[in-house]
Amino acid sequence: MDPFHYLIRESLNQKPIGQSKNFEWFITEIGIAAVCNKKDENISFDPIKEALELDLDLSKEEMQVIILNEKKILLFYS
Repeated sequence: MDPFHYLIRESLNQKPIGQSKNFEWFITEIGIAAVCNKKDENISFDPIKEALELDLDLSKEEMQVIILNEKKILLFYS
């Protein structure tokens, strides 16, 4: 496993900082990770809006989609 995925996986073993309608949110050493809790790929959602519910302003952050252990993870970083 590459170091990038290792860091993400280790962070997901920690307690989440919050939960919104479609995501469970974690702090990682790289940025903020949003783990999608929906299986249906056709679901329409707005992770930036959901982050604001948790007082996280991610509107200016870069976003990368990662698939790890069959989970869709959105990684927000500067």
